[in-house]
Amino acid sequence: MKKIFLALLPFIVLSCVHRLPTPEGIKDISTSEYEDYVETKTQKQEVYDGLYNKLTVQATRLDADMSENLVAYQAKLSQWNLEKYKEEKGKIIAKHSDSTEFFISFYTPERKHDDLAFNKTSWKVYLDVGGQRYEGKVTKLKGLFLDIEALYPFHNRWSSAYSVLFPVSTPATDGKPVTLTLTGPLATTQLNF
Repeated sequence: MKKIFLALLPFIVLSCVHRLPTPEGIKDISTSEYEDYVETKTQKQEVYDGLYNKLTVQATRLDADMSENLVAYQAKLSQWNLEKYKEEKGKIIAKHSDSTEFFISFYTPERKHDDLAFNKTSWKVYLDVGGQRYEGKVTKLKGLFLDIEALYPFHNRWSSAYSVLFPVSTPATDGKPVTLTLTGPLATTQLNF
């Protein structure tokens, strides 16, 4: 038995997952820290008709802190150098200078109702902040499931991934309570952040 264990020991040691250290100048965030942070910025709402699930919505608010952690975590996963990290962080800052973004994981049992981003959809997404209401522009994310799930661990194979941009700057909404409203042919639901 001891000989078998010693023969398998190199394979066991080599099979351990190892990531290279985060380059200098990039925030070092562990997987568990990142997942905990995503959880604090995420709300979930399920709508039922009796025992029948009509829809499940999970949304993550991409405020300044969440965006910074997201880019740092992407840098860690993809082993970006400092230049690539600064470039991607700059893109996020530029995008959020005139918009507020949410990630939405959307599930409905009938695929024909999963059309948040279609031109002729009946679904609307609104953001209420400071007494103002903004209508969102929804885009379906086409990335690989594994990449999306790495950034948003609650997302699953049965849900569709969407990005929603609202025409109000992220600094104007940071630190303020906001309500995300999703309304359509099946139901209306609100998530409070």
